[in-house]
Amino acid sequence: MTDEKDKIIEDLKVKLDMAGQVKKSEVMLNTDLRETIEKQKLHITTLQKINEDFSNKYATLKVKYDKLLNE
Repeated sequence: MTDEKDKIIEDLKVKLDMAGQVKKSEVMLNTDLRETIEKQKLHITTLQKINEDFSNKYATLKVKYDKLLNE
């Protein structure tokens, strides 16, 4: 009976340890995912600024081009 209880206790300890390792792994993964999301937000913001700059330049050049064609 004692051996059976010891085995059950040992199995529970192993399961608890495994659960702890899974939780640590999930925390690390969540941290990595948060960092990736923040980088993607930065990339999106940067690309929006670049797109806005090129759109402004295009519009300016288009107006100048159209003006030259109409002269």
